[in-house]
Amino acid sequence: MRKVASAWVLPDAAEARAARADSEVRIVEFVLFALIPVRSVAVSGLPLNELVALAIIAVAALQPATGRHNLNRSVAWLCAAILGLLIFSGVANDVDWTRRVGHVAIWCGLVWVCATGRVSLRSAALGLAAGFLSVIALSQVGIGGDTYPGRLTGFLSDPNAGAFFIVSLGALVVGFVDHRRRVRLLLAVPLITALVLTYSRTGLLALTFALAWWLVGRRFGRIGAAIAVASLVWVVDNIPDDLVAFGPFSNRSGSDALRERIIAKEQALLDQAPWYGHGPGTAQVTIGDNEFFFHNSYLAVRQEGGWLLLVLVLALMAVAFAALAPKARMGDVPAVAAQAALIATLAMGVTLGEVLLELPTALAIGFALARASKLPSAPDAPPATNIGKSPREAHRVAWDGASADGAIPYGRSPNPRFREQQ
Repeated sequence: MRKVASAWVLPDAAEARAARADSEVRIVEFVLFALIPVRSVAVSGLPLNELVALAIIAVAALQPATGRHNLNRSVAWLCAAILGLLIFSGVANDVDWTRRVGHVAIWCGLVWVCATGRVSLRSAALGLAAGFLSVIALSQVGIGGDTYPGRLTGFLSDPNAGAFFIVSLGALVVGFVDHRRRVRLLLAVPLITALVLTYSRTGLLALTFALAWWLVGRRFGRIGAAIAVASLVWVVDNIPDDLVAFGPFSNRSGSDALRERIIAKEQALLDQAPWYGHGPGTAQVTIGDNEFFFHNSYLAVRQEGGWLLLVLVLALMAVAFAALAPKARMGDVPAVAAQAALIATLAMGVTLGEVLLELPTALAIGFALARASKLPSAPDAPPATNIGKSPREAHRVAWDGASADGAIPYGRSPNPRFREQQ
């Protein structure tokens, strides 16, 4: 008698716990993640959402790693190298590095707790969705500030930084919040509308790239994907001037001229930098009596830690992106969404200084690594539901369900030819 696949070949208890953790809603994580989009509020001089990120790490650290969510050694070494290089650069340059290194430590902590399954991804996505919808609604009634009249800001504070948060974290919301397509569409519409209302040129371009990847690019292999992503980033940095000043953006000549002056100052600083950069927190330039952050995140990272730091950060993002390739090619929606979030982040980094080492990037990396660790064939129903049932009934129960983060839909067996053999 030939042995056939059966639902009696049950997943281990760790996988069952991982499935439950992915599908449940934890109220504490929901509330904390809902505060991540609040950029304009500070507590004792520290950004509220950064303190919230620290609280997320503290709460998640009390949870065990679930299922097969073990932190990849290369990811652990890359995070350690990033922190070590920044500390070395800060000491070597004799600058006050503690505040900035603390921020990057939180960045690495978010990667760790998400990648190891300590955070419920559905709780996080639902919290982010609630936070964005609230911030967007409040901005429309004038609550949260209006620093750029005519452009959506509110608690997002800056329209360009707000666009970065919306396009990167919004992709995670749409991909991880629910497996039902209509729910994803209902969330995508207000997020895309809000992104348009920021009138961020790079934000709209990042959205275009993310959608293109979602529809077509995910079918590439690892090498093809690397070439495609590099090409998209190059496009952002080489758009013709007549397209940059097109239509509603035709009145940006003053800000574009200022950007050019800032970039010239950035290049001058980088030309004088040692191989380890000028140290953490030094990615600023002075023009007249005003100080400005770098307007290119790739150059900002080089300023703080040299080419080596930039390579380490991009390598970490590449590891997360490549780990999802097999799932993305199979059409796994959360995997595609995480890749789209990483692509949007890379695009935004070309014209915005605070991107690569910011909270949305850490979350995109963490979500990607967590999704990559999830077994594609692991049923989401707990093994206990099969007790006392025949093999055929057990098979139906095991696959008559779907996880909240995009697993196999209800009623669809991975083996349509399954039959009971005796």
